[in-house]
Amino acid sequence: MKKINIFVVLTLLFTSTLLNAQSHNEEVTIEGSYIPKIQKSERLIKTPEMPKREFNTPDYKVSTQDFFYNYKVELEPISPLQYTHNQKQKIANNFIKAGFGTRLSPDFLFRHYSDLSNKTSLGIGLMHNSTWLDMKGYANSKYMNNAFNISMSNRFSGFQLHSYIDYHYDMYNLSQDTLNYDLENNIDSKRNIHSLNVKLLANNNQSSFKSLYDEFLLDYSYSGIQDGIQENLLKLKAHLEHSNSWLKKSSEIQTLAIDVNADIDNINHSLFLISANPYLSLNGEYYNLHLGFRADAKTNSTSKGGIYPDIKGSLYLFKRNFELYAGLGGETKINTLKEILAENPFIVSDLTNLGEFDYEKTWISFQGGLKFKAMNMVNGHIGVRYRIIDNKVFYVSSTTQPGAFDIVLNNCNVFNFNADIHVKINDEIKVVGDFAYNIYDFIKAYNKTHNTDDVPSTILHAWYMPKVEFTLKGVYKLDQNWNFNIATYFEGKRYALTDIYSYVGIKELKPFADIQLGCDYNLNESISFYAEIKNLIHNKYQMYYGYPSYGFQMFLGFKYRFL
Repeated sequence: MKKINIFVVLTLLFTSTLLNAQSHNEEVTIEGSYIPKIQKSERLIKTPEMPKREFNTPDYKVSTQDFFYNYKVELEPISPLQYTHNQKQKIANNFIKAGFGTRLSPDFLFRHYSDLSNKTSLGIGLMHNSTWLDMKGYANSKYMNNAFNISMSNRFSGFQLHSYIDYHYDMYNLSQDTLNYDLENNIDSKRNIHSLNVKLLANNNQSSFKSLYDEFLLDYSYSGIQDGIQENLLKLKAHLEHSNSWLKKSSEIQTLAIDVNADIDNINHSLFLISANPYLSLNGEYYNLHLGFRADAKTNSTSKGGIYPDIKGSLYLFKRNFELYAGLGGETKINTLKEILAENPFIVSDLTNLGEFDYEKTWISFQGGLKFKAMNMVNGHIGVRYRIIDNKVFYVSSTTQPGAFDIVLNNCNVFNFNADIHVKINDEIKVVGDFAYNIYDFIKAYNKTHNTDDVPSTILHAWYMPKVEFTLKGVYKLDQNWNFNIATYFEGKRYALTDIYSYVGIKELKPFADIQLGCDYNLNESISFYAEIKNLIHNKYQMYYGYPSYGFQMFLGFKYRFL
């Protein structure tokens, strides 16, 4: 028994799950002809691609990730002050990027991926970026981000084992002069955040066609503020499925599957959530239909578990160049410290509202839209989504710790309109645009449970959530040596609540546009020199009240690729 325990510990320590080995396509892909694809075991190990020789554009996230058509813009941080907790490892062969910025800002990235044998693959990553000069008019604007991850994939005769370890250490300073706080009574403004994620995924080597395919995932996360709140989060998942052509049509496949999940979250108290999601999927040349439901049960909650629909469907037209889709669903999830710190690292260290913490419950979620492809040049998507949500997290200024933020949980109805387009003009020029329009209705949700016109100030606005978001980026390859990039992000006005006891504490944050430029000069196939300009128009906009983004910054450095 002791030997088995030692083996398990060593496995967790020295291997880490490569869950994202399947490449994430930034384009909306619609197949020109119908080809059944159910080889899940083959998708997990991919030959890594060399990194693109282009400027790393900012991490502007238009709210598209929740649409189930699996499209997401993944770039770099919009602001050094915005905490971006990215657990995903981008696969690249051996690659080094090193540069230096105008605010004494080192920027370093290392990626290694190799096949140790025909059955074992290894990935290693290191990252560091920081700024050591304060910004004028803003004390303690220095920050530091560090990350290390290691992943390994092992292929055996009957199954594959993918393991993953990721560690982050980040340092920020709280803004104490935001509320004219008396510096003589200043608490320690330095904020140190540690996070660790360990994943272990096992799946068999079969496809699900005419056989049972299974996956089992163990996912452990630690997140914590030094000398403050700490979280231990454990997720267990099992996936089973079987596919066949039971309807005796050669071009159609039916799949029976079930997902079982168990989440255990411990901060000052424990939250437990278990759910099951059985479904039937019908795949044909002109359609896809997903029929199922989701049932969950939970503890330590004011609301009971629930049963939600899980229905999705697509209709393919014009040789699958057009896809009409719609879906109806719902779910319950735990509001985790891990997610909160990823979005806002400036929360109070003891989370004074933790006693009111609960599960986020989406009673109903409807979405529908159109995806299209034209002339092998344009990919696009237009979609809408409507959700009824209980206990969605928003941030307001803390009344106990100036410069930090507390959490409020509000019920709301959310409508989203999203459109994105990808245009490949030729091999040298590519353009991507994304647009989102978001409406949050708190009054309707509040009046369902409160028969009063006296609406609390905490639900007057969707704090820090813009109505309008827009991203536009382009890549131009001049020749074999020169590449140029441009990216801009626009965000409409947002509102901040600085005093939860008063209506006069509402601040309007102005709309802003962040423009970034860059170029690469490729000396040869291995070495490139790059220049990047961030926040070209020197707009010190605030992602959170009291925390302005850095103004104009310039970075110079090199990239080195080797086999």
